[in-house]
Amino acid sequence: MSRLVDRIIARCQPCRLSLMFRPGELEVSFRALAQEELGADAEEEKLAARAKDVLAGLRTNDPVAKETFDLRQLYDAPVIAADDVAAYALSLPKGTRMDDVVASMAPPFEKFFVEFQKIPNEDMLHAWGALVESRDDPGTIEQIEGDIGKPRWILELTSFLEREKGKPFGPVATHVVGLAEDGTWFRHSDGGVWWGGGPVKMNVEPPEEVVQNWGDFMAQLMFPVLLSISFMHCKNVEIRPVVPPEKLSRKHHKVYGHELVRYHVLDVQPIRRILDRYRKGTRDDLRRALHICRGHFKTFSPDAPLLGRHVGTYWWEPQVRGSKERGTVLKDYRVNALREFGKAYREADENPPNPEKEAPPSKDPDSTGRGLSAHNRIQNQIAELLQQLGIEPLSPTRDEPEFDIAWKTGETFYVCEIKSITALNEERQLRMAIGQVIRYRQKLAACGHEPIATVVATERRPSESSWQDLCENEGILLLWPDVAQTRLKELAVAGGNGKGNRL
Repeated sequence: MSRLVDRIIARCQPCRLSLMFRPGELEVSFRALAQEELGADAEEEKLAARAKDVLAGLRTNDPVAKETFDLRQLYDAPVIAADDVAAYALSLPKGTRMDDVVASMAPPFEKFFVEFQKIPNEDMLHAWGALVESRDDPGTIEQIEGDIGKPRWILELTSFLEREKGKPFGPVATHVVGLAEDGTWFRHSDGGVWWGGGPVKMNVEPPEEVVQNWGDFMAQLMFPVLLSISFMHCKNVEIRPVVPPEKLSRKHHKVYGHELVRYHVLDVQPIRRILDRYRKGTRDDLRRALHICRGHFKTFSPDAPLLGRHVGTYWWEPQVRGSKERGTVLKDYRVNALREFGKAYREADENPPNPEKEAPPSKDPDSTGRGLSAHNRIQNQIAELLQQLGIEPLSPTRDEPEFDIAWKTGETFYVCEIKSITALNEERQLRMAIGQVIRYRQKLAACGHEPIATVVATERRPSESSWQDLCENEGILLLWPDVAQTRLKELAVAGGNGKGNRL
């Protein structure tokens, strides 16, 4: 079977405006333009005639890309076939933010081609892909005024499309992505990601509305490309080489003058299992299945390795926890559309190394061992209680204070700090927690998130009742396991009042 890159090298058409749109889509676009030109009260016959004239003119003088592309750039580029990743990415809700989903995008090669084909999609594409090239020369990377530092890498994405097999066209658009030192998205001083680009320049400039729609359409198609790069960094994702059959390769060489490319398949087993189960069903079956199988990236460091020995990034499947008797809770790590506060909750690891050992006096009690285990267990318990109440738990985004967990009830945002406590460190831990949540409240309010209510959750009830009095006076809600469920339920019913309460 040939891949998109084979067909691009064999016979790639230059991008034309008419090729960019689905059948019938141009007619709709030009009718809207005709209505804008002739007015809302224009007669239907006049609108149809004007749209027909504009469309006829386009077909006579179809705008074409100004610049040509040297196909030799593809000859030595490793090819990554990531069809399953595209199927997964396209199942996510409309409006999903790329920067909430992708992890490290550090380039595995200086130049490579990522492609997808035969993926059900609303844009009626048979295949699409992008040549990804990386730059890391500091002298060629721009410093934006106001930013702290500048990207470690710049990725340049040159995209190609194919509506009908054997008739690819492009380049269609170019995009640039700035990456930080750890390979994640570089962020400007205002919190926005380093991202830009748009359609290729045409010999006749299309209407502004058409260009805008075109740019949005292409940005969406680049999402699976970036997600594929993130998957390439995962330890539990296989990059499997594929050598085309010799007979087919010779036949292709006779017709087009070059053999079929050798490529690599990005095999994400958690997604593959779901796809294999539902591939014979309807598209809606697949979309529902992928909604259920959503997972997230987890990175384990030498200080906190997976199972005490594995270091690196892994793709983590959701888990079903609980029992049939008590009800089953599906851990669905959703990626939501644009929101103003927090992002989808990241489950904490409840089984760190040395879970019975206390941290040394010089360290934060919750940084390792027993304290870390208790801290993470309480955090996940609160997340589960919130989910059972129909409230979405949140983790902080990159540019927010590092609270443990947050949520919104009614119009009130709740931000929570969690602490393990023992008889020896109770004073220190609670003093630290109160200072932290007050600071969180100040910083989040400065960003416009108001009203902010503060919460401190502890491993057990504090031994001194004066802590409850202090928290109430400071407007801080104090929780511990015995009362957490009742108090959170009361908040859910009341809709949140932003005030602390003595329990």
